[in-house]
Amino acid sequence: MKILIVDSSVWIPDRIVSLLTETQRGNTLFKALSYKEAITRFQETGPDIVILDKSLPDNGSIALLREIKSVNGNTIVIVLSLRIDPNTEEQCRLAGADIFLDKYNDFEKIPSIIDSIGLEINA
Repeated sequence: MKILIVDSSVWIPDRIVSLLTETQRGNTLFKALSYKEAITRFQETGPDIVILDKSLPDNGSIALLREIKSVNGNTIVIVLSLRIDPNTEEQCRLAGADIFLDKYNDFEKIPSIIDSIGLEINA
């Protein structure tokens, strides 16, 4: 599967790449640090999954999420957020998020979630 990781912090995409390469094989991973870079990478790569930081500058995350879903509604979008509350989660789900995770408490769950998505895609 092709996975695009979008986060304005350099260490988060690197950590996700590390987690996924430690536990899984066969995925092609791409990183983007900004809205603009993410749009370009999305158009170039056509990822199956996007892991998206909810806190991109200028609320770019919601705009990016909507853009991704308008281009390809089948792309699975996993939103990572520091702030977990019903309003934030609802805002993301309304914009098209498929999965919403707490950036700190759920971080280690990413590989197993990717595995289960892979099984669904390949079924």
